Amino acid sequence: MAQTSDTTTNAKEVDFKLLRPKNYFANERTFVNWLQLAVTMGGLGLALLNFGGSGIRVRISAFVFETGALALIVYAYATFWRRAQRLRRGDRGTWDDRFVPVVVVIFFIFATAINFGLTFHKKEYIPPLNSLMATTMSWGRIQWRA
Repeated sequence: MAQTSDTTTNAKEVDFKLLRPKNYFANERTFVNWLQLAVTMGGLGLALLNFGGSGIRVRISAFVFETGALALIVYAYATFWRRAQRLRRGDRGTWDDRFVPVVVVIFFIFATAINFGLTFHKKEYIPPLNSLMATTMSWGRIQWRA
């Protein structure tokens, strides 16, 4: 009976040396997913900067998105490095992160609210056209600018 209890306790223990390739690839996959989100945020910031017109309001919105993207890249790298170190040492424990995804969602809501607030705060919207002739709609009338 003592032998059966020893085998059952050994069967419950997990040898992390056997799971290493799977864990390393999961760590890399998570890192790449965070980078994809950061590139999306950076692309939104660059699109605002390039196609949003000129002015300080557009630059503020683009700066908010770009800062968030850079912070996400730094977080992704730090998390990848920390988890890789834990895998090399064979540490046990929790691997999930419950705080940062919530922060990212709140940041997206905050950045989008800033963008909408700054965009609709304008009294007159001037689309980014060439400087020779730009048309704007102001209270239903078309105004020609030279």
